[in-house]
Amino acid sequence: METKDLQYLINQGEGLRMEFKDAKNSVPSSFYETVVSFSNTDGGTILLGVDDDGIVKGINPDAEVDLTKNIITALNSRDCIDPPVYVQPFCINLPDGKVMVIQIAASSQIHNYSGTIYSRDFESDLDITKNQQRLSDLYLRKRNFFTEAIIYPHLTMADFDDRLFEKAFTLIRNNKSDHPWLLANKEQLLREATLWRKDFQTGQEGLTLAAALIFGKDETIQSLLPAYKVEGMLRKENLDRYDDRINPPLRTNLIDTYLELKAFVNKHLSEKFFMEGDQRVDLRDKIFREVIGNAIVHREYTSALSTELIITASEVVITNPNKPYFHGVIDPLGFNPYPKNPNIRKFFTAFGWTDEIGSGVRNTNKYLPLYVAGAHPVFLENDTFKTVVPLRFASLGFYADSFISWLEISENYASHLSAGLQQIELPSEWFEQTWEQVLLHLVPSWHQKGTQLNALNWYENQVFTEVEIKKVPIWHEKSTQLLKKKNRFLIGTLSLCSLPIAQSELMAAFDYKNAKTFRDNYLKPLRESGLIVFTKPEKPTDPDNKYVVTQQGKAFLGGLFQSISN
Repeated sequence: METKDLQYLINQGEGLRMEFKDAKNSVPSSFYETVVSFSNTDGGTILLGVDDDGIVKGINPDAEVDLTKNIITALNSRDCIDPPVYVQPFCINLPDGKVMVIQIAASSQIHNYSGTIYSRDFESDLDITKNQQRLSDLYLRKRNFFTEAIIYPHLTMADFDDRLFEKAFTLIRNNKSDHPWLLANKEQLLREATLWRKDFQTGQEGLTLAAALIFGKDETIQSLLPAYKVEGMLRKENLDRYDDRINPPLRTNLIDTYLELKAFVNKHLSEKFFMEGDQRVDLRDKIFREVIGNAIVHREYTSALSTELIITASEVVITNPNKPYFHGVIDPLGFNPYPKNPNIRKFFTAFGWTDEIGSGVRNTNKYLPLYVAGAHPVFLENDTFKTVVPLRFASLGFYADSFISWLEISENYASHLSAGLQQIELPSEWFEQTWEQVLLHLVPSWHQKGTQLNALNWYENQVFTEVEIKKVPIWHEKSTQLLKKKNRFLIGTLSLCSLPIAQSELMAAFDYKNAKTFRDNYLKPLRESGLIVFTKPEKPTDPDNKYVVTQQGKAFLGGLFQSISN
């Protein structure tokens, strides 16, 4: 997490998954209540050194070490929080002071603080210990959502591979020599990591699916999940089949699965080094450590669909079955990370293969532009989670002159639009295509997604197939010949919002006179569809507010929806 990411979170204010705590030298007493309420509901982030109004007061820099030590010690003690919660606090310096960030994962367990169970309700931590209905709902939700926590009463230590325990302890020791798990034996490790659990509603207890996936013998895993497999393929020359693949497909434990996928990527993608401070960083390792870790940690393991990693000449695509928290493109700045398998994630964090919650999205977004100049990854949350890592960079900025002329927008906004279009990425397979070829991709993509977004009221009687488009005179020179007015104004408005812009300027670009009609017909639908937002969302009536495109809007405008939905 960087300074701009932290400031963005502070600007959003407190809410269901964000809590501010004013702290200088000690941990506030309410801190542990919030830890439990976040763990029991949807997870969240606690910021120490920020007051309730979002004003940064800062923690005492001299107290940072003691604060960190006290938090970790308390959260690993069942006398404080039961079951324990594993966290990695870190600090970021802001102009007004140092802020400590503690990210809490949603847990598959029900946690209590000194015997009291809390649940998160908007900005409040509610004591639900004696509320039988709320408790029952919480237990049911945990059991249904976190399938990694399914208990198998007849799963025993004999079904595990001792070699994997030795490998796990070595990986943990190499990453963090004082990790508390290093003091445990195999059975204690499973209990401390919540891989042995008790369901307090049914009374059932035993080893879990997560335990089998991390430490199970191959035959154990295949007996529990007969359809489970992970594929790795290279498709550069033979696009119908493959040039190389991991053969046979992986049906093994998650430790070896991760190492095999990393080795496959290293075999087929070149390394590239970068100086980060005084350290020489392998960008390929930084990126795919996160991407592969994400795919394994967040996969829905009870699904019969396979996880696939496919390397092509233009991109790397990873797909894995998923239980979506929402549907759409993830915004690397504005998203709230939500772990699908928090107990598996704890192990990958202990191994050093993942960092804090959400690091996969943020770090990939940070390092990819250094590996492929200008490129950014796309993360699509859906029933199948899809990660697209471009190996070539293409943007609408490459076609700025043609696009601006085609839209027939006032020349006064040409420089604004030209700069904004540099930030609108196109699918990497369109790299070095002509303007006409790009437009033949974009128009069908806009129509496909536009008709799905009801709030847009996209005009459906629109030419959108390649054959029909090519029948339209000068289709690639004038948008007025190809797009209906409603659709053309939506695309033009969205394009101009690629950089922050006021409503008055948007209207002037189209020589539009009626402010209310423009707002109702174009700005409101684009906002309701999640394609644009206010620059000051907390102050919607501020006269200085402007409109700017969202990550969803960028994907819509650049035709990425068409690419990532295939």
